[in-house]
Order: sequence, then C-alpha cells, then structure tokens
Amino acid sequence: MRRDKHEEMQKAGCEVAMIGVRQATDTGAPAAVVVWTGRSGRRYPLLRESEAGAALAPGRLYALEAEEAIRWAGTAEDLIADSTSRTRFRRLMAAGARLLSLVAPADPLAVMTLVWDLEGSHDGAGQHAA
Repeated sequence: MRRDKHEEMQKAGCEVAMIGVRQATDTGAPAAVVVWTGRSGRRYPLLRESEAGAALAPGRLYALEAEEAIRWAGTAEDLIADSTSRTRFRRLMAAGARLLSLVAPADPLAVMTLVWDLEGSHDGAGQHAA
C-alpha cells in the first residue's frame, strides 16, 4: 500500500494490518482493514465487517476468510441469484469465517476477475522474500 494512502487511512481512524500481520487496536480488537494479496500478486485493502447481523450492500464485494485463505468471494447479487454460492456462503459463515469487503468494480467482468483473484488466495503469514 502506498505510504500516503496508509497514512490517510490511519488519520481516518483505521488500523491497518499488512499482509500476514494480525495487528490489533489499542482495545485488543482486530484491525479494521486487512491488506490481502490476491493470486495475481495485486494487493487489496479489505474492510473487516461485523458478522453479527451484517447486511450485505449492493456495490460491494465480500470475501469470507477461513484458515488464512479466502474461501468465498462474491456480491450480494451472487447470493440472491446463485444457490451454490449461497450454500457455500452460509456454510462458511456458520463455521465462523471472517467477513471482509471492498467496493466492487462497476464492470461485471472486473467483478468476476476480482473474485477469481481473491478466491483461494492465502494469507502471506510467514512468507518472506529471500
């Protein structure tokens, strides 16, 4: 993440956890934003959502993280239109997966590409450049 964007997010009150780092706020709560690396190597700032009573909004892309990997990614529209996606989402939520989100691209092809890039990507914990 660019340094100026990182500083801007901090000024806005966001705690930023970089890839593989599980930072916490002063209260011990998890960081509000997690920067995740997709399969392509591109980094995405994902906002941690409150799972309790979360309402999925149009125009956002959601991801479920479990066992340090994105196990599902999609939009609220995907859950309405696709029963297989809905079943996977419900199963992961019931198992305690962490809900993350970001603004979805307007272009449907860009949304599909982003879903592909995130699904199956792993947290970079423990990975270091040689």
